[in-house]
Amino acid sequence: MLITLDEYERAFHWEYRFHFRDAVVRDRNIFSFIVEPSLTEAQERDERKKGGDHNLRPKGVRIFNRSAEPGKMWSGRWLQNWEAMVCGSAKNPLNQVIQVEASPVYPSMERRVLVSGSGPAYQDLSLGSSELEVGDARFIRGRIGKIKEIDGYAYVAAGGRSFGRRLGKGQWESFSHLFAHSLSTDAISEEGFRDFDGWSAEDIYLVGGLGDLWHFDGASARRISLSYDYPLHSVCCGGDGRVYVSGMSGDTWVGRGDQWTRIRSLGLSLPLRDMVWYEDRAWGTNDHGVYWIQNDTLQIAELPPEASVCAGNLSAADGVLLIAGLGGAVFRENGRWTPLVLFDDMERIRASKA
Repeated sequence: MLITLDEYERAFHWEYRFHFRDAVVRDRNIFSFIVEPSLTEAQERDERKKGGDHNLRPKGVRIFNRSAEPGKMWSGRWLQNWEAMVCGSAKNPLNQVIQVEASPVYPSMERRVLVSGSGPAYQDLSLGSSELEVGDARFIRGRIGKIKEIDGYAYVAAGGRSFGRRLGKGQWESFSHLFAHSLSTDAISEEGFRDFDGWSAEDIYLVGGLGDLWHFDGASARRISLSYDYPLHSVCCGGDGRVYVSGMSGDTWVGRGDQWTRIRSLGLSLPLRDMVWYEDRAWGTNDHGVYWIQNDTLQIAELPPEASVCAGNLSAADGVLLIAGLGGAVFRENGRWTPLVLFDDMERIRASKA
């Protein structure tokens, strides 16, 4: 593993043990993670007794740099009273990672933004700012689903068919006004977005809500009929020129434009949280496992045990596939798996040194 015991205790074992809630490959040497506490039953009872808010538990941003010397590969910061967060990368205008609160925090009702990389980390303009509205249209109208890099820029998608991109420090461009949106709160759950992916800024697919699938060409948005009345959770624009869309229980379609075919599924107990294209196939994951699509069939991925236990989140960029979740994090490059940190193994090492 690419972590020392001292680094592990600083980064992942505070009052609680921690696990990975989101992760992104910034480049082949630098990976960024959002960590959240893994509470024991006793700690959860104590939290409830004290009236604590589980949404505002301590969180951390962790950065792994494999070009650093051993013992100095892991860095980051703790965050107090931040909501659940998502992260994504950007190359423009700088090589950075963008971390955003998924939901607003009372009483400010802002969605704070933390930017790290290419200089000191700083808190950027909140995504709840009125400066980001276009006319009467709000930029972010629901819970933030994903941040992803397309053509070098960080894009963000959220509920209520919210969508936009970051142009630079304090500068976001909203496209939400281009997507038809119901003002009724009763209808918001029927509308996307949870996820998106694209080959370019002029060819992006977005999913969420009850079968809510859209295409964005950089200037206009068009809804695509999928004839599916259940929530869509993830999407991947593949290296084979096709789009992969996944819904409940791993229900998955492949297609493009207005032509879609449902592929064989596994009847999963959890939907796929992330989908990415890596090597020659689409990969997907949830907290229970890692999967891939071969011959238009969703299958359990053939992985070594140290990779399987890290199921939860996927990111792929710069020739690297990163898997991070409840069990730890591993990456694949040039056909080889390398563990970054395996939490149970590190706990055993920690106990043996006590």
